[in-house]
This record gives sequence, structure tokens and C-alpha cells, in this order.
Amino acid sequence: MAQSIEIVKSVDPINKLIINADHTDSMSFDSHRNMEDFLIRLISYKPGWLKFLYKIRGLLVGLLGLKHDELVGHGLQVSDYDFKAGGQVDFFQSVDFEAERFWIGEAVDKHLSAYIGVVSEPVHEGLNRYHVFTIVHYRHWTGPLYFNLIRPFHYLVVYFMGRNAAE
Repeated sequence: MAQSIEIVKSVDPINKLIINADHTDSMSFDSHRNMEDFLIRLISYKPGWLKFLYKIRGLLVGLLGLKHDELVGHGLQVSDYDFKAGGQVDFFQSVDFEAERFWIGEAVDKHLSAYIGVVSEPVHEGLNRYHVFTIVHYRHWTGPLYFNLIRPFHYLVVYFMGRNAAE
């Protein structure tokens, strides 16, 4: 993970988001897919078990009085994903994008700002190492409460999303 986060930090717009972040993490996945295909498969991954986890999450954060985005129901089709800055990708707004190099998406709520993204590192001809990262900035006292509630599942979800995207 240490090497992966160093690759992520090497991208200036991402490094600026990491400064003063409350949480950062990164996982790496090797794949022969191009970046757009990897991104689409990463973000659109929604198996039944993940939908179930989101329902449980919704109940728990509701008890805390926190707003939460739904995993589904935003009305955006995969074909409508727009990775360019200002575009919408699922419930993330695209912050920055450089084709075949990196993408940053943001989801903001009253309790935290969460950035998810991917940095592509060419390994050798046709093979890329995709570094999937998360950056979290707490905005309210409920931010750490919420994030620590979902943190154990966060790593599991990102792992399976990345594995699906890389296949």
C-alpha cells in the first residue's frame, strides 16, 4: 500500500487533496483493460451483497440522523458517465480527469467530503497498474463517527470493486 499511495501522491491535483486529509488509502490492481473501461467497471459494480450492505448502512446512518446517498436510484446510466471535470459519474461529481492517467470523483455531504479515484501506472505493454484511492475530509463532528462506522466495510468494498474492474 505504501508504494501505491506514493504513486497517487505523484499526481499534483490528488496530492493537493491529500494535504490535511483525515483519511487516505489506496489499493492496486493489475489489468489489461484501458482506463475508461476500468473506471466504468469499478463504479458500476453493484452485486446483491453490496446493495444489501448499503441498505444496512442506510439504516445505521439514519439512526445517527445523517443523510446518505443511495447506491442506486440516481437515474444515471453507465453510458451517461462523464469523467471530465464537472461531469457526473454515479453519485460522484468528476473533479479532474486526464485520459489514461487519472480520474478524481467527489461525493459531498454535511458530514464529510469523500474523493475516490484511480491513477494509472503503465507496467509494460498492455498491462496497467490501477491505484484506486480514497481521500476523506471531515466537515462536521459526525464525519469521523460515520466514517469509522463504515470503515471496516470500505476496504472490502473497494477490494471487490477493483478486482471486478481489473478482470
